[in-house]
Amino acid sequence: MMAEVFAALHRAVVDGIGARLFTLSVQDAAAGLARRAYTSDPVHYPTSVPKPIQHDDWSRRVLVAGETFVANTTAEFAPYFFDHALINSLGLQAAVNVPVIVDGAVLGTVNVLDVEGHFTPERVATLQALIDARMVDLAPAMRAAGLGGTIHEARLARLRVRMVEAGVDLVALAPGAHLRWLTGHAPFADERPCLALIGHRIAGFLVPGVNASDVRQHSDWPFWEWADADGPGRALAQALAEIGPVARLSLDETMRADHALMLLEALPGVARGFATETVGYLRLRKDAAEIAALRENARIADLAQTALRAAIRPGVTEAELADIARAAFAAEGAVAEFTIVGTGANGAFPHHHTGMTQVQTGDAIVCDIGAHKDGYYSDITRMACCGAMPDGYAEVHQVVDAAVEAALAAIRPGVRAREVDAAARDVITAAGYGDFFTHRTGHGVGQEIHEPPYITAVADLVLEPGMVFTIEPGIYLPDRFGIRLEEVALVTETGHEILSRLSRAAFVS
Repeated sequence: MMAEVFAALHRAVVDGIGARLFTLSVQDAAAGLARRAYTSDPVHYPTSVPKPIQHDDWSRRVLVAGETFVANTTAEFAPYFFDHALINSLGLQAAVNVPVIVDGAVLGTVNVLDVEGHFTPERVATLQALIDARMVDLAPAMRAAGLGGTIHEARLARLRVRMVEAGVDLVALAPGAHLRWLTGHAPFADERPCLALIGHRIAGFLVPGVNASDVRQHSDWPFWEWADADGPGRALAQALAEIGPVARLSLDETMRADHALMLLEALPGVARGFATETVGYLRLRKDAAEIAALRENARIADLAQTALRAAIRPGVTEAELADIARAAFAAEGAVAEFTIVGTGANGAFPHHHTGMTQVQTGDAIVCDIGAHKDGYYSDITRMACCGAMPDGYAEVHQVVDAAVEAALAAIRPGVRAREVDAAARDVITAAGYGDFFTHRTGHGVGQEIHEPPYITAVADLVLEPGMVFTIEPGIYLPDRFGIRLEEVALVTETGHEILSRLSRAAFVS
């Protein structure tokens, strides 16, 4: 039905004003993405994956302000379209782009291209009338068309929007979390430079020949391949020539220093920043699919904590409890990333190395575990006691839990991360334990177990919906016990959502 509506308008336009090429595009202004959803020439000018709405005059005029754009020479439209050379090769030198507007919102554009001097005011008015006459069917069809493409194609488009916003011409990524988020794959990393280079018009891999076949299984991007016998210099020079002028570089902060210096030496005088301002900026705000994956990992972590608790008894070792948690993760298809189990005085070390210490009756046990499944992580800390709580435990547990509640209550869009840290810290300080809360309140969780945002006393980041991070205050009393309670929180439009469903009350075996 959708395609029939577009085809009917196409036929009407050909009959009414003539057209060498007819296309129709849809857009999502909130996401900053658009794509060609229908074309009269699918062989030479096919439909497209999502592309960024550039911050140029054409986009502002047509896609934002809703003004019709008319160009009757190549010179008039060439500055605005990446594919103007393809249009020229089809013999087209004139274009009209009419925004389709419903209730003040631009759904997309109807685009007609032809020969020089074709689009007179009368013909443009006729095109508008043809669109208006079909609006009852056209608007629902455009809404139903959607952006299409894969999640990684959409992420690349969003990255290019962000590059324009940040004034960045080139993003350079090493194999790692940024690249996995962007493409779904991170190539093998070693001393050979293997880098993704993303410009406004082209994205490709600088790749050593020994890795090329493997990377090709995961990407259809162009390759600038190099051999050990030659080194990467010539391939890098070719890549930069094809990408075009670079005034500002966004560099993966996890890249090897020698690879980063190689890039900087090839781009003398270039301004530079880190990928935290481009890819990292986008990763901060989780989309619906990412949030669903994080919820699933939180569910699995609850099960692993429950399994660990069920095995607590006098004489069991920290390592044995950790093994039970790892097995519970594995049973749900997750891979354990860490299993911190600290019993008794060991719990006073925030990052205790789980060992062979045996649990004793009256021990408090810190159980901090996390795993990953489908590219995303869990992180949860709960407390357990063997047989009975040690002296003073109940009071300290209550203080830590109140700190968690205070931090969670502070989470909402517009709040700075340091205000969340302060909310937790103030509760613990007021109770007289401030000197025993020795770390930040939280960290982001996503494709990495520790990633931005970091919830610290100096973090000025303003919280936005879609951000996900831990809240994990603690009190660590040397030679006695430690208590840490941890939730993973999602910032919502009005406040927060806790991903775990497991109570923070102390479990007594």
